[in-house]
Amino acid sequence: MSANLESLIRLRHHTVEEKQKFLSSLYTQADQLSYLHNKLSNELAHEREAVDDLGTVEAIAYFGRYSELMRHKIAQIEDEQEKLEARISIAQDDLRLAFAEQKKIEIIQRRRKAEALAAREKKDAAALDEIGTTGFLRRREREGDGKK
Repeated sequence: MSANLESLIRLRHHTVEEKQKFLSSLYTQADQLSYLHNKLSNELAHEREAVDDLGTVEAIAYFGRYSELMRHKIAQIEDEQEKLEARISIAQDDLRLAFAEQKKIEIIQRRRKAEALAAREKKDAAALDEIGTTGFLRRREREGDGKK
């Protein structure tokens, strides 16, 4: 029975590792989206400053379309970030559950090993007691034969 749990422990450990890798990839995606969001926001602010410095009607007209496009891209990124945060939350919960299951099985395995060790020690102690008792009785029997 212990061998079955060892296999199950290895399987659960592998599952936890895979879930950790998946969660890590989600965090990487979140970092990339955050970087892109910051980059586009900074770029928009920089272009806004450049248009303000120029102050020409033509620059303001082009900036309006550019600004609208950039705000749309930023909004899309924010939507993606929200979706990704939900996926990260679900993946974290899934990882927590998988890790808890792995630990439960490991605890059961440790208890079984401890119980098996205790049973073996009890059996060994009983065997030693039997040997001691048998030796004592033989010695007593021999001593009793010698006194007659």
